[in-house]
Amino acid sequence: MDLYLIRHAEALPLGERGVKEDEERPLSGKGEKQAEELGRFFKRRRIVLDEVLASPLLRAQQTAELMVSHLPQPRPQIQTTDALVPRARPRKLGKFLRSVQGERLALVGHLPHIAEWAAWLIGDKKAQIDFAKAGVAYITCGEMAAKGLGTLQWLITPEWFE
Repeated sequence: MDLYLIRHAEALPLGERGVKEDEERPLSGKGEKQAEELGRFFKRRRIVLDEVLASPLLRAQQTAELMVSHLPQPRPQIQTTDALVPRARPRKLGKFLRSVQGERLALVGHLPHIAEWAAWLIGDKKAQIDFAKAGVAYITCGEMAAKGLGTLQWLITPEWFE
């Protein structure tokens, strides 16, 4: 199983443009560009995704949608899951992934959860994995995603997309 763990792109700060709830923070103009570049990066690298899983929070949804819109046809479906909200436990996401069809999945989430999930996969929950906004970690897991079964292949920041 190939997992591409993605931190959502840059979002507007709370309070800007009347946004009062963290869950409703949209991407900024820069964040929209980051998400589009992320899709173009996947396309250039010929990374084919079977499915994209995203947190229900607006900024993660927008990141997933803009990224997928720049992938070649047939584009993967986007599935929303509470297993990717900021305080979800890694075990919940691992259980959810066992129900998902596909071997190449992108997961769009938030800090600190996405970094904790990456650390859990590689077997060291104390590992410090620093995800930039719109950053991606590529982790291979063999047949299933579970604690300690992953190998970190690469971790990149949006600057690598250009």
